[in-house]
Amino acid sequence: MRVSTMSLQSALRYTVMDGQADVNKARREVTTGTYDDYGVSLGAHMTRTVDLTSELDRLQNLKDTNSIVTQRLEASQEALSQISKNSQTILNSLVSLSGNIDATSIKTTTDTIKSAFNAITSAANISLNGEYLFSGINTDVKPLTDYSDPASPAKVAYDAALNGFLAAQVPPLATPEAMSAAQMDDFITNTLTPMFTGANWTTDWSSATDQNQTTRINRSQIIETSTNTNSDGMRQVALAMVISTELLSRGLKGDVRQIAAKAATNAIGLGIAGIDLQRGQLGLSQARVKEADASLDAQRTIIETHISDLVSVDPYEASTRVKNLETMLQAAYSLTSKLQNLSLVNFL
Repeated sequence: MRVSTMSLQSALRYTVMDGQADVNKARREVTTGTYDDYGVSLGAHMTRTVDLTSELDRLQNLKDTNSIVTQRLEASQEALSQISKNSQTILNSLVSLSGNIDATSIKTTTDTIKSAFNAITSAANISLNGEYLFSGINTDVKPLTDYSDPASPAKVAYDAALNGFLAAQVPPLATPEAMSAAQMDDFITNTLTPMFTGANWTTDWSSATDQNQTTRINRSQIIETSTNTNSDGMRQVALAMVISTELLSRGLKGDVRQIAAKAATNAIGLGIAGIDLQRGQLGLSQARVKEADASLDAQRTIIETHISDLVSVDPYEASTRVKNLETMLQAAYSLTSKLQNLSLVNFL
């Protein structure tokens, strides 16, 4: 009798342990709405679930990358907006100076232009998350030189070019104020303007690369997601600033000043058009990223729905199973209690 009782108690103990585990598992399934053990419940379909989950992770990685790209594009657009705004300030100042020979007005105008270009330089050298936005792929180097620094390569190159031009005239000229209209036109066209093209620009002014950053925004699209200071717009803005601050600020003769003012005005007009073109190109990239995100969201929804269909449990069936298991467990507890109370003493 004792041996039989112990055997029954052991069997019931294991039954209770297994039943408790089954109840906990069923309760978790009721709470989460999914199978507690995908491998056991799905069997051969588990591979499909793993593949879909992997694809979901890949889509999420693309979304995360696009989020960073969106931040970069938005910051770039804001910086370009500031560059365009300050370039317009330069243009307005040049227009207001037209025909004005008053020294005070000239100084005020050139000071305004210097201030505007300093703001342009700051905007062009903006960084985000430790990367310069207008350096192309050379993101760890500040792209645009600070012309206000007398020791900057751009300033040194300009001074050398001006002094060389003056010395080459027949007879040699001591200062720009001694230039004729033809000489001023020659200097701007054939000496100064080439300094803002080709290797001269990338040596003296810009440390950016022509190659912009590219990013994969979905499975099939790789697009440019940055711009750089080697653009025609930026070169023309810098040219206009140099002509304005270096030449218009001097006591030039009336017709000579007109040559310089016209060249500066033409350059800043081209610069504004070029900057706005960059803004449009980045805007196109922004639109493509937005479209890619919408497509990624749609794909994620489809995959998440499919995964949910595979791993979801029937809530009614799961609740019923919990109740049945709890009933069986309760019966096992009750039977165990009765067996523990069995004793031969009760039959003597």
